[in-house]
Formats: sequence, C-alpha cells, structure tokens
Amino acid sequence: MRIELSCASKTFLLGEYLVLNSGSALVLNLEPRFNLVASTRGSGLVEGIDPNSPAGQWIRQNAIHYRNLDLRFVDPHNGIGGFGASSAQFLFAYMLTEILKSVASGRGNEALASGASKSLTSHVQAETVWRAYRQLESVSQEGLRASGADVAAQFVGGLAEVHTEPFSVEIKKWPFEDCDVVILHTGVKVATHEHLRGLKRVNTEELEWIYARAVEGLAKKEPDDFYHSINDYHAELLEMGLVAEHTQILSAILLSKPFVRAVKGCGALGADTMAVFVGRDNRERLDELVESLQEKYEGLRIVCDLSRLSRGYDIKTSESQAAAEPST
Repeated sequence: MRIELSCASKTFLLGEYLVLNSGSALVLNLEPRFNLVASTRGSGLVEGIDPNSPAGQWIRQNAIHYRNLDLRFVDPHNGIGGFGASSAQFLFAYMLTEILKSVASGRGNEALASGASKSLTSHVQAETVWRAYRQLESVSQEGLRASGADVAAQFVGGLAEVHTEPFSVEIKKWPFEDCDVVILHTGVKVATHEHLRGLKRVNTEELEWIYARAVEGLAKKEPDDFYHSINDYHAELLEMGLVAEHTQILSAILLSKPFVRAVKGCGALGADTMAVFVGRDNRERLDELVESLQEKYEGLRIVCDLSRLSRGYDIKTSESQAAAEPST
C-alpha cells in the first residue's frame, strides 16, 4: 500500500514574534505543496527528514509503527527554507502515526483499501496536532520555542488566523480582489530554531496593537488600514532589530516604488521570504522590478501569489508500493 500525505507551503503574513508571546498570526498557505510518500512494505527507511527535527523525534517515539514503512519527504522548494518544510514534516508524521495506530488495531484496513483513508484522521483537530508539537518542542533556558502556528495553519490551509492562547484557528477570505500578495524568496536561509534559541522574551505590545488594526482592516475590507498596518509592523520589527540586513535593503527598494502598497519580511528575521502587496494591474511592473534586482540579488525570485492559494492537509492511498515521487 502506498500512502501519500500533502499540505501547502506556508508564509507568515503577519504575527511572527507576536505569536511567540501567546499571540496570533495570519498565515497564508499556497502551492506548491509538500508531500510525504510512504510504502507499507518497507524496512524503516526515512528519507528527507532530519532525525533530530520535530518529525524525526516523533517518528522515533512511535518507532513501533514505522519499522515496516519506507518514507520519503518531498520538498518542492528543494530545501531553500522559509515555507514550512519542518512543520509539514511534523504534521505528516503525526497524521501518519494516527493512521498506523488505526491499522494496527484492525480498524483502518478497510478504510485504506476503500480509499476512505482520510476518515482515519477525522477525529484529529488542528489543536490536537498543535498541542502535540508544542509538547515535543524542548524549552531552552536561553531562548524561545517555536509557536507551532504554522503546523495548525498548514493543517487547515487557506488564509488562516491562528490564536495560540486560548487556541483557535479560523480560515479567512481575502477581501481585496484588486490586490495580489506576491511571495518572494530572497535566496537566504535562516534556521528558525537556532534563531529562537538566541532570543530572550520579546516585548510585543506594539506588535499586538498593530496586528489588531490589520485584522480589523481585513474584516472591514478597508485596504488602506490593512496595508498601513503591514508597513507599520515591518517598521516596528526594524526598530526591534528583528529584520535581516538584506531584507531591510530589498524592502526599502520595493517600498520606493509607487505601485507597491506594502512590503514585509516573513518569519524569522524576515530573512527567507517577503510578502509584497501590489495591485493586480501592476503585477507586470513588479515582475520586471524583481527581474532587474536579480543581477545583484542572485537568489531573489517570485515563488507564488494568491492564485495558488491551497487547501489544508490531505491524504491519498493506492495499491502501489513505490515510495518515490508523489502524484500530481
């Protein structure tokens, strides 16, 4: 039996650092999708997952269920970072463990054979996965642990708002039809866990106020309030010293163009990815600008936009035993 799990690539639109202090975050889930392909007649091989990562730790803790499986994690971004590969891996490992437990108890074989495999995880909620991730994360005396908001967001897909205390997750509709969100990758990779280990508790009072104004602008369909809030959030992170130098330079260049409504780095130090808010009628101008910047910033490229908004966690099964390439 071949089991294939998939979920979207995530981008923090707003809320990084705030969400570390029991706050909230807006997370955008887009294609291309991550995949985990499992063959149920294997020998315990695991490809593409670091054994010390959260997913690797989870697999070791549940090793009894994985001894006859071969796993292959497929990253459509080829390891460039910034899109939630680690959180996707944990989500897959958690959900696959639930499936394997059901099969081991004799309750899941019929569902797998009939193609109704997603019913085996229908009892799992975003909060369940999120709490498992948070419990697994070690707490360093020197730093902060990851929020897990990306795990919850990738579970539900779409444009997700994740509140961590008390926990809730809500899928929102993008209300500004004449505006696109374009996600750039800077070509620079920052290890989020290493960055968090070096942080003390961050004062996020100002970020919380800006975030609330942004969400209100989204709800009331007031684009100016929303975009001003995005830019203010970026400015506050700059003041706090939480924006990488190359992102500072690129943001300044992009914001100097009158057709760009807002810009901010996304995730740890805003280093890996950037969100650029631009009118759809100016998308070609943005494409040309990014192309012109690539001579100096070699790794800079457009990865996706709102046209590639993607669903949450999914699962497919087939009789094929190959754990090679995912289906399309």
